[in-house]
Parts: sequence; C-alpha cells; structure tokens
Amino acid sequence: MIDKTKMLSFMKLREVEPLTDWENIKVGEIYHVPPLIYNKRMDFIVKDKQRDSIKIIKLGDNYSQTMFRTDITSRFISKKLELHGRN
Repeated sequence: MIDKTKMLSFMKLREVEPLTDWENIKVGEIYHVPPLIYNKRMDFIVKDKQRDSIKIIKLGDNYSQTMFRTDITSRFISKKLELHGRN
C-alpha cells in the first residue's frame, strides 16, 4: 500500500523553485541531489544535455541514466562544491 503522507509530501515538492536553473547545468560538471522522499542522495556528472533532459552518470557507477527537466528531483540539483580539497 502506498503511504499517502509520503506521496502528498512528494507532490508538494513540485512547488519548490529549482535550486539551479536548467540553463546553467553544464556538460562535464559534477552536481549533487539531496535525499528526497523516495530517492537517495547522489552525486553525478552530466554527460549530455538536451533541452528537456540530461544524461548523467552517478559517481562510482559505469552506466548512464536520464533525468528529465520535469522530474521533481531535477528541482534539487546543485553544483557539487569541493570542500577542503575533497569532493
């Protein structure tokens, strides 16, 4: 059975303004997405970018995935910052 509270919370995330404008996402750069209701935290590199989608590879993985501009997760993309010489 689907947890209605989680589903409603997830849908409310659609109201959040994107942390990074889609136009500012660049191929070859590393980004971060925090853990969301159904998703785990992840760092990824952008391998290809189209008008409404990006091909990404999670750091530590060898296969690409597609993230769409309309995905709720895409609202929480932020540039990965290097802290004290570490990613």
